[in-house]
Amino acid sequence: MLFVLVMETLNHLLRPRDLGGLGISDLARSGIALRVRWVWKDHTEGRAPASKERAALALFQAATTFNLGNGKSTFFWTDRWLHGKCIQAAAPTVFAALCPRKIKSTVHEALQGNAWVSHLAGSFTAQFLLEFSHLCDLLEDVQLSDEPDTFSWRFSKDHSYSAASTYGGMFLGSSPVLGAKLLWKTAAPHRVRFFFWLCLHGRCWTGDRRFQHGLQPSNLCVMCNQEPETMDHILIGCSFSREVWHIWLRKLHLDEVVIVSEEPAIHWWLRARKLLPKALRRGFDSFVFLVGWMIWKEWNERTFNGGRSSPLELAQAIGSQGATWVSAGCRQLALMLSTA
Repeated sequence: MLFVLVMETLNHLLRPRDLGGLGISDLARSGIALRVRWVWKDHTEGRAPASKERAALALFQAATTFNLGNGKSTFFWTDRWLHGKCIQAAAPTVFAALCPRKIKSTVHEALQGNAWVSHLAGSFTAQFLLEFSHLCDLLEDVQLSDEPDTFSWRFSKDHSYSAASTYGGMFLGSSPVLGAKLLWKTAAPHRVRFFFWLCLHGRCWTGDRRFQHGLQPSNLCVMCNQEPETMDHILIGCSFSREVWHIWLRKLHLDEVVIVSEEPAIHWWLRARKLLPKALRRGFDSFVFLVGWMIWKEWNERTFNGGRSSPLELAQAIGSQGATWVSAGCRQLALMLSTA
């Protein structure tokens, strides 16, 4: 169980930022991306691939579009040159009858006098004959030219291999995490953005989470003592937090922004920012991070130090902290706070 939890955490960390990760390079994927380079060079320079690593070969096949010319650089049996498929996929029973020594035959060699037929051995079943007939029909339309074969890389704009595009291509099909891309564009201290990243993934040890793990007898919020202490509740659902938000929303004349306690905090942030003019949205992002961070610090003060501030006192502390952010270069926040 511990191993599964560790691997799940690592998967979160090693994803690109817009997919909810921290943008830390995955050394395993980076290694595969670099080894694909040699498969690419072997093909473009007309050599038999030296690499036998399945992951690198499979990634090369998935990422490459084969443009057949004279057929001297494209492998007949293993490359995806026949209508976007390799013969192994188009006729698996025929491929299973292939003599292993002939697996690196090029298209040019295999089509000379239908030499590919002599590459097959063994007993032939009805399924083999069916696939063999279909393969013959497909090969009738193949015409070789005097031009060399060319290869296009699907993951890059110039259609040439690069390690960066290959690494990024391995994340195609991954689901983005709501708010992750915007989170890292928000002007705020790194520790604040990391805190909100933890919120995105539900990794903050709130009272409700500690209660579920049997670490404390109650899950009630330490600030209002009324509802379960989840992260969404702490940020916008708690009566104390809502009062702090209302003080600042009134001060900034943001009457159109309404706190909905039943809504997840990240969803509320993304919805509320769309109610503002585009010129103020980046500043609003920083403002949300500022208020959320200060509420979280107040929660920590109450939980671990027994401290207690009133909503008005916390609102004043938010103003002081906001001035510090502005002096540190948070210009969009300065524009937002100037409306007060």
